[in-house]
Amino acid sequence: MINIAPNKVIHTAVSAPGAGKTQALITQIPSLLSAGRSIVLALPTLGLTDSFVSRLPAGLSYCVINSTTCDHVSSELTAALKKKANHLIITTHQSIFAVRPNLLWGWMLVIDELPPVVDFPAFPFEPSELAQLFVNAMEHDGRLYIREGCAGAIETSLATFKAVSAGAERTSMLSKEGARIYECLKDGHPVFIDSEIPNGNRYVRAVVESSCWDTFAAAEEVHVLAASVIGSQFDDFAQVHGVTYARSDFTPAFDGYTSVVTIYPVMPKGRNYSKSAVTMTTHDGSSMNQQKQGESLVIDEILRAVLRRTTGTPLLFSNSWASFRWLTRGAVHRCSIDSRGLNEYQGETDAILLFGGNPSPSDQLALEFLAAKYGREFRQGFIVSRLLEPSLQAVTRTAVRDRSNTKPIQLFVQDGRVAEYLVYTYMPHAVIDWSLSEICPVGEDRRTTVDVRRVHVCELFAQGKKNAEIARLTGVHRNTLPSWREDWRAGQAA
Repeated sequence: MINIAPNKVIHTAVSAPGAGKTQALITQIPSLLSAGRSIVLALPTLGLTDSFVSRLPAGLSYCVINSTTCDHVSSELTAALKKKANHLIITTHQSIFAVRPNLLWGWMLVIDELPPVVDFPAFPFEPSELAQLFVNAMEHDGRLYIREGCAGAIETSLATFKAVSAGAERTSMLSKEGARIYECLKDGHPVFIDSEIPNGNRYVRAVVESSCWDTFAAAEEVHVLAASVIGSQFDDFAQVHGVTYARSDFTPAFDGYTSVVTIYPVMPKGRNYSKSAVTMTTHDGSSMNQQKQGESLVIDEILRAVLRRTTGTPLLFSNSWASFRWLTRGAVHRCSIDSRGLNEYQGETDAILLFGGNPSPSDQLALEFLAAKYGREFRQGFIVSRLLEPSLQAVTRTAVRDRSNTKPIQLFVQDGRVAEYLVYTYMPHAVIDWSLSEICPVGEDRRTTVDVRRVHVCELFAQGKKNAEIARLTGVHRNTLPSWREDWRAGQAA
């Protein structure tokens, strides 16, 4: 076997949504192929494939391999990578990371948008469902393990579940959630089981780290096209795996958005948007589960207040639990939170963002596990990847990405964190207007806690320590420290 040194460099094309990263790649593909390069492009969603293919130069040979073009994606992709009959393969994130990493030897791998690098599946299990899990799994010190001699039985149970899901006339005792947990156990991911909650159920949760780093290490060259990398979960794990960055040749020139932008946070200064805060009823503080017919939730009143200020038909990005049944048809464009590739609303000037991105209690436990495992903080990267980056992608579905737009842009966002992130990244001239937050009725965020490390960090600020050293000493993420330092300075000046 040829010994190939692992690739530890990722070329990043970092620029604003709509700046032309994909076009910069497309423009260079013909010359790369002529030079003998073999290219695999992995897209985040199936829906982006047609758009990408439609922009390729006429006559260019390519091969699309995903669930819309074949029944057995893994085997088809494996064969195509081995044979190199076509030197431009277009597939998905999920597919490329599912094949053996060594198949990427000799290939340039281009990843459009940051791939997910960690997942925290968590499910409440009723006693009867747990009993089914415990047929082949055992509990020890708060974790689940495969019972001795039961690895084959788990494989069989999963095969039966998949066959039933595909329509086979068989019976599976596993639920979808049970199958997910068995998959995690089979693949060696840590699985935890929490104490019984009042209704008798128990949460079973796992920490699933992606194997994408092995794929990156095997590829001849890796390029990632993204709006941001530093500070994300991807960045956290890149550091864990010793990966460094270089500037990609696919980085487009970008002079900035030209529209006049006003950003309206809906939460008051210093308050974070959360499901807990916006699912209270507006008059008696009861929870969403206790909501009586005809009562409004805080999130309903927030949206009503926002709509009084919007023009045109605004884009609305919200969680599925926010039903807004009172909305009249056509009042807004309901959009998916994962808005990548959503380009049909570039004529609209207003966007409303009412989705969260804070760690759930289960997520927080998983983040603490990772912090203990790697000796570093992961919470801020979680917020960047689950709240801030999706918010940037959402607001740039509007006319802000149209260089010829002359209409003012209004962005109604969750809180100051999102507003500041938009200004810090690609909207430095935007104005943050807090007037809306002063009239929105918001409840107390029951998840908000003071980070116990903050006192120690402030002591280190006083000693003149640099952020990099403080991050190393305390485990606080480097992206968190600038805002803490600003708060500390304000307190010193007061």
